[in-house]
Amino acid sequence: MMFFNNYRSLFLFLGTAAILSLTACVRRTYNASPYIVSGELVEESDPIYRSTVSLDYGGSPVCTGFVFDKRTIVTAAHCLAGGPVRTEYTVTFGSKNRKLISSVTVPARQTLAHAGWDRGDLGRKNIDPMPQFQKSDIGMIVLSQDVPDWVKPLPLKEIGDIAIGRDVILAGFGETRALTENGVVTEYRGFLRKTKVKLAALNEAGKELIWESPADNQGASSCHGDSGGPMFFVEDDGSLTVIGVTSRSYSADLDCRVKGIYTDARKYAEWIRSNRDRISKGIISPDDWQHRYFNAKDGTKIALDFRIKPVGPEYIAGEVWLNVFNPSFTGKENLEATVSSYINSLTQQKLKLEYAGQNRYTAKFEKFADQKVCAIASRFGIKQDVVVEVNGTSLPDSVSGEGKFNFKFCEQ
Repeated sequence: MMFFNNYRSLFLFLGTAAILSLTACVRRTYNASPYIVSGELVEESDPIYRSTVSLDYGGSPVCTGFVFDKRTIVTAAHCLAGGPVRTEYTVTFGSKNRKLISSVTVPARQTLAHAGWDRGDLGRKNIDPMPQFQKSDIGMIVLSQDVPDWVKPLPLKEIGDIAIGRDVILAGFGETRALTENGVVTEYRGFLRKTKVKLAALNEAGKELIWESPADNQGASSCHGDSGGPMFFVEDDGSLTVIGVTSRSYSADLDCRVKGIYTDARKYAEWIRSNRDRISKGIISPDDWQHRYFNAKDGTKIALDFRIKPVGPEYIAGEVWLNVFNPSFTGKENLEATVSSYINSLTQQKLKLEYAGQNRYTAKFEKFADQKVCAIASRFGIKQDVVVEVNGTSLPDSVSGEGKFNFKFCEQ
């Protein structure tokens, strides 16, 4: 799944020529690039093809989602509020590496991660596989325009009993890795794949679904690159309904090929509908995550993720997180960052960032909690910036060339 984190597994199946991937999370940690394993390509005639989308950054798929309606895509929260950093999201309809329907890309108008999802889970490794509270790893994207006419959403299944042991289908746009005879691995992206597994358990308290590989297909799973992708329930008549969203792996001791955890999308139907309507009207909630993205000259991507809430005529900060991503990061670097905000007085905090896996460092800036971070229209002289140091050297902004990245908590 997208910003999601710490370990990437390569499965080499003897006697086969390819590893088929779909995203789910590895080792109980959120992973932004999980993929479908032991699956098959989805054909144009398959309803899954017309209802499953790729979430892209820089032209490459980083997560998966499903079409809820003509303007709404549902995915995982961790795909929308973590790293690798996305400077912009686009949604691609159609498997773009195959000559089927020509792929169509639509820009996102706004993204929203569920307010109940714990942003701190991005840096955690051993997340409880059966939490007794809802994890809320679900999010949505409101598009800037309608989906193409040939796209047909599959319905969200109504709340009701689901028998354990029933067939479910996982789908995603994660990486595909083909192993050649000389041992060279070639990666392909943009292929939509699916695989069939069994529904193993329901976590009612956590509002999550657990799947396991069937006896006749032990390698089947979702893994890196499929985060946010759908779980389809196979009805008695063979039709498909959506019941889940790819979240994470089941155990720190098990790889992608054994068990996985999906958010029970049925339990969030009202949240999807109400927030879709609110976002479409341009109404912003204090629970919404907001993002400011920066690019350094060396290609490092930086994201400031935060919440703000109104208090009288002012706005104060809630959580403030910083993510720094570079494909060359290994975890051995020393990264420090300083966030500064000056309105009437200076609020500033410098922290050492922690390595969160998958080439990303992160930190939570707690000093800004309940501090005024926006100025009302009559005020001037707002100064807010981020300085990121890698091994003692400040990263220069790719645009200004300065050793800091200027931003505003509140765009006015």
